[in-house]
Amino acid sequence: MRNRTDRDHKQRGLAALEMALILPLLAAIFFLLLEGAYAMRTYSLISEASREAARLVLREGTTADVDTLVHSLTAAQLPGATLNTSVTTNTTQGTVTVEVNYDYETLFGASALTALNNNQTYVLLARTTMPLP
Repeated sequence: MRNRTDRDHKQRGLAALEMALILPLLAAIFFLLLEGAYAMRTYSLISEASREAARLVLREGTTADVDTLVHSLTAAQLPGATLNTSVTTNTTQGTVTVEVNYDYETLFGASALTALNNNQTYVLLARTTMPLP
């Protein structure tokens, strides 16, 4: 009978060791998935802002309110964001292009990601080109 309880204790100890070895890997994968989802959500947000800004230029015929529109569309979900917006009108091709740049900030702090990139920030760029009417 004693032999069986020793084996049960060893099995429990082995299970605890396996869990201690696997848990950091599972946590890293989980946080990587969260960060990827956040980056995709952020890119989708600035992409939508660039599309709406291009539509505004086409409707209004002026680029005066583009920065205001982009900041108002992103302010609620990217508070204090550093967004750079540029508008290019190409009359020879008959297109208008709106670019929105965003210095990406991670969920877990910008220093964690910039350390992997030689202390340079990651920039997300959304570009929308639409034909002029």
